[in-house]
Amino acid sequence: MFLAIFASLVFAGIAAGQSTNATCSSSFQWAFNSLGQSPCLVAAYLGAVCDDGLFLVPGLTDDTSFYQGPTVAQANKCGCSSVFYSLLSACAECQSGKVLTWSTFDTNCTTVYPQIFDSNIPSGTAVPHWAYQNVTADDGFNVTLAQMQLEAPESTANPNPTGTTAPPGNSEPPSHKNSNAGPIAGGVVGGVVLLALVCMTAFWFIRRRRRGAAPSNLMQTPMGYHATSEITPFSSAIQTPKLYNPADPSTFPSSLSSGMYSSGRVQSPSYTGNTVTDAPRAQYSGAPEV
Repeated sequence: MFLAIFASLVFAGIAAGQSTNATCSSSFQWAFNSLGQSPCLVAAYLGAVCDDGLFLVPGLTDDTSFYQGPTVAQANKCGCSSVFYSLLSACAECQSGKVLTWSTFDTNCTTVYPQIFDSNIPSGTAVPHWAYQNVTADDGFNVTLAQMQLEAPESTANPNPTGTTAPPGNSEPPSHKNSNAGPIAGGVVGGVVLLALVCMTAFWFIRRRRRGAAPSNLMQTPMGYHATSEITPFSSAIQTPKLYNPADPSTFPSSLSSGMYSSGRVQSPSYTGNTVTDAPRAQYSGAPEV
């Protein structure tokens, strides 16, 4: 399991000013500057520029530990400089520790400073030329490339500070890291729009399906059939005809009750030649005839 030297320790100021308790291997004498300072101490000098002149680079405890990048609160122009990163990486290498990639180290940096140190080099130290190598090419510090640049001049304090220190012939400006906020916001908006379209399409199909399944009074109701609630009430309802009752003249057929059964007498037609004459009216007692 990796043991990280957290930024709270790497970027912690102490009363002794710029210091380190890291011990480099003798095989890394090439990484020391002309003043005999290890890359760990030079890194402490640069870190102190943005930390009120107080900075400690602690030694790594074993070969699984490494130096972590600055936190969001500590992501200043010193900690986000590739020069500081290269010195700190060489410091980890000389202790047989692990080295983070540049893209991992600068995770919390909104602005990075590749191949430059955006402040004046503090007095009392000298920055080796190899610390200005292009770490973005291989996304990390290259020890072999550093050893090939040992004869190049060092960078020291400038009597007339301009705010940015870079080796001769190197003037690459600070670069702003691409923020993922734009693509993320665009993806969220696109996702919301797509979801809205899907919901609208589903609603349209469901509504259309329900309309197709709804009963039609014109097509599905049998002709001539109406529900009870659809019958319009009349002021005088049609009465059901009564059964025939000889004792009840109201049950007699209308043609008979107005003629043949008038006054209680039944008229039987009589035939005389071609003329039909009325037969004498018989008295009707009301008793059924056999």
